[in-house]
Amino acid sequence: MQRSVARDRARTSIVAEPGEQPAARPRRADGDETLTMLLPGGDPDRLRAACAVAVLGGVATTNLAADLAEADPDRIRDVVADFAEVGWVAQERFAHPAIAARVLREMPVEQRRTLHGRAAELLHRNGFPASVVATQLVAAGETRAPWATQVLVDAADQALADDEIDCAVKRLELAYRTGRRVADRAGIAGRLVSVEWRLDPSTRSRNFGRLKAAVYTGRVPTADLPGAVLHMLWHGYVQHADHALDRLERAPAGTLTCNPRVDFLRAWLRYTHPTHPERHQQLFADRTRTGDAAHRESPHRQAADLLAALTVQHPPADLAAAAQRILACHRLGPSTVEPLVAAIDCLLHADRLDTADAWCTALLAETEARHAPTWRSIFAALRADTLLRRGNLAAAVDNATLALDLVPTEHLGVWAGRPIGTLVRALTARGDHAEAAAHLRRQLPQAMFESRFALPYLHAYGRHCLAIGKPDDALRHFRQCGTLMRQWNLDFAWLVPWRNDMAAACLRLGERRRAQSLATMHLELIGGPERHASGGVSLRLLAATGDAHRRVPLLRRAVALARSGTDDLELATALSDLGRAHRAIGDADKAGPLLREAAQLAESCGSGVLVRRLRGDRTAQPAPRARPTPGRADSLSPAERRVAELAALGKRNREIAETLDITTSTVEQHLTRVYRKLSVARRGDLRFAMADRAEESAAG
Repeated sequence: MQRSVARDRARTSIVAEPGEQPAARPRRADGDETLTMLLPGGDPDRLRAACAVAVLGGVATTNLAADLAEADPDRIRDVVADFAEVGWVAQERFAHPAIAARVLREMPVEQRRTLHGRAAELLHRNGFPASVVATQLVAAGETRAPWATQVLVDAADQALADDEIDCAVKRLELAYRTGRRVADRAGIAGRLVSVEWRLDPSTRSRNFGRLKAAVYTGRVPTADLPGAVLHMLWHGYVQHADHALDRLERAPAGTLTCNPRVDFLRAWLRYTHPTHPERHQQLFADRTRTGDAAHRESPHRQAADLLAALTVQHPPADLAAAAQRILACHRLGPSTVEPLVAAIDCLLHADRLDTADAWCTALLAETEARHAPTWRSIFAALRADTLLRRGNLAAAVDNATLALDLVPTEHLGVWAGRPIGTLVRALTARGDHAEAAAHLRRQLPQAMFESRFALPYLHAYGRHCLAIGKPDDALRHFRQCGTLMRQWNLDFAWLVPWRNDMAAACLRLGERRRAQSLATMHLELIGGPERHASGGVSLRLLAATGDAHRRVPLLRRAVALARSGTDDLELATALSDLGRAHRAIGDADKAGPLLREAAQLAESCGSGVLVRRLRGDRTAQPAPRARPTPGRADSLSPAERRVAELAALGKRNREIAETLDITTSTVEQHLTRVYRKLSVARRGDLRFAMADRAEESAAG
């Protein structure tokens, strides 16, 4: 009888009395229903039932709603049945999100938060997944339940696996606030830094400050120390990293021998931050590793084995296959970035450039789809390195520029040496010496020169000096590179061929005998010219130390090696040297086809330096690349001019948007029109176009 009366009351909002116009059935999708319409008569049981069902959301059941509302289950069941009859409830939960949202909005804030908190406890007690419970905890805004912190952390991990970044951050922030133990909060701060690092690895965030303080005061849990060390070293906080490594050294032996992340940390530091093994000899001492099959299949254990096999003078032939297995079997995530980077590095040093390029391309697409700018910047830098080794200068410049545009250089930390080094080498090979010099003026952390990332930077700096006619400066940079490699026990000829580079500088200085000695030493270290792509370069250098007749056999061999490789620019250079050698001994018939093929390859690679040399430009210093003729700067609107001037100063789109108080999208639209009006193709050309405008204005 009671249920019948309640049902009749529920129908009063949608069934007309005799002689009245029938009321319209509530619209189910637009959320226009009011709580008064939903709960005619203001029945407290109906109100409690509606609120409970709305708070429980997608997991609502009659029994859970009764528990949450602290009401009689039969009464709640009757009310839910009435709601179902008028179409508001289906399968014991609101049929449309708009109805539930309206109910929640009309509840007093404190009441709503209290209900969410009680719902979290109810769901946790009934064994619901962590993500479901965490949703209620976040909606409640605070909790004192002792189990809540771990539930929130577990739910955040699940959200990260699903690329729900904002959701993960909210859960971790609440976990940090509710954590009772200092060590727990330090570990959560590390997780938050990892999430932020994926988007923008800044040192200015509150969470990085929390982690840095926790590392320095020794509050980070032992299990989280490997990740904390990597974050500190990325930004050059060497002292903080040493504090964390000291704690790892003092950790129980079992903690180290069965932890794949510690294994990887040791291998990664030997390879990338080689000053630390000497300062922490006990931690880096060889240990008998233990662990079950799961540990052996860990990407960190596999990458550690890979780096151990790589860091020898002659890496094993099966190294590339092991690297591909890591890339194929493990998904990109916050904890697998470094292992995947190590795998691609192995492919590069094993001269598997096509394979490395394919993996970089796939990972770039994935990072773009998953909205991870830092990850994308890293793999763009790796692809730029791959393309440079293949002689594709234009694509190498584009990818290296992308890597530096995605994340501010100051946030790239010590890693910045890698994309900048690749970009400078590519620009130097193209003949864009002014632009290369501009990138070499970027401010980089001093700690970079204690890491492996100093090597490509010094290598590129030396190449640039050599190209602009400063062989003494080039020799100094190459020598510094070699000194660091010897000090760090990384003097592997395949890593950076600094002896070849020094030989080239010595040739410019007229020191042929020294150049011959250096090139010969490089060949001995790699085990012969056929063992590594740099062997052909050594043959060309040796040829340059001899007379014209002795050059031809060496250069023929260098050309044969280059044809069997993947570096088109090296092939063009070898063909050019061989053609000139034939011409020097009067064999013009053989020289002509070789020089023509070299010119075609140099054009396709985009090497302005080599093209000009082949066309007969014998000037002592290579001419700078011809700049595109700009259009009329007067055609720019005031807004476009302001954007162009800031971009010409090197500001990124985000910085321009903040300076001018406009959106990033507006900046991009302005720049598109600026490029078209000024007839420039790239951001780097803007400073020339705007400088020309300033000169014209001054002349006027």
